[in-house]
Amino acid sequence: MKRKTFALTLALLLLAGLLGGCAASETDSSSQTTNDSVSWTGEAVTEPSVPDAAPEENGTAAETTGEGAGLDASAAETERKIIQNADFSLETLNYDQTVADIETLVEMSGGYIESSQTTGSGATGDYYRARWASFTVRVPAEGLQDFGDALSECGSVTSSYYYTEEVTDYYYDTEAHLRSLELQEERLLEILSKAEQLSEVIELENSLANVRYQIESLQGTLRRLDSQIALSTVNISVQEVYEYSPEQGVPKGLGERIANEFSRSMASMRRTAENIIVFVAGNIVGLVLLAAVVAGVIVLIRRRRRKKRTQQPQETTETDKKE
Repeated sequence: MKRKTFALTLALLLLAGLLGGCAASETDSSSQTTNDSVSWTGEAVTEPSVPDAAPEENGTAAETTGEGAGLDASAAETERKIIQNADFSLETLNYDQTVADIETLVEMSGGYIESSQTTGSGATGDYYRARWASFTVRVPAEGLQDFGDALSECGSVTSSYYYTEEVTDYYYDTEAHLRSLELQEERLLEILSKAEQLSEVIELENSLANVRYQIESLQGTLRRLDSQIALSTVNISVQEVYEYSPEQGVPKGLGERIANEFSRSMASMRRTAENIIVFVAGNIVGLVLLAAVVAGVIVLIRRRRRKKRTQQPQETTETDKKE
């Protein structure tokens, strides 16, 4: 009988803890306000929530006097949780200098390089191959805009993309769930201190292990969110070129559109012709050998055709003589 009573008490305790967590989650979620505008200064944006009701005294609400009387309570402020990230693409004529400038800029901004990758050999190999680099860096969110502006001094920025993710609701829901689990852990520890039978101790320890696992998981989630909110993730790609891409504004009329298209077409033809010349000049020996082989094959095929033509009349004449 005692064991059944203990099991029933434990079940009621767990159920009360879950209901308390759900109620706390709904209360925190309802107190948040939504706003699609994003502050690019990197500072936390705060908005006042609905003021709490005045405390009651002796079963009646305390009244306030004076003109424009209202609730005598300070408005609570809810801090919005926003993750800010950005992507940039750069072109450079001086690859080594641009890479060094980006590394210096990241260090000066108080961030760090999370990962980097480079391809291409430049002029160090048997032939020239344009180099390309990519960086994933973390910089303080409050300095993201300044960091993006400073990148234009490292090379020619061909594209930039800022994007945000608001995680306010998810963050505070996770906090509420965590508080509920911590309260449940305290109650389980209190019951464990009074348990006498071994079966009860084992059952309580299993429940504690499960609750503590969930607590550690939620704590890790909050730490990850705090890191993403405080430090923005910036993806940077750097392409080595021998000339920058031309910058063209919006055409004003048909004539300007035709002129721009003609200029683009001529530039494309010029680059194609340059590439052909470079290829031929760089592979002249191989092309000459290939041409010699092709010419020899053609000569050999023609000789065999001529030989077949001269043999056909002789065979025909010998056949006629036999008949």
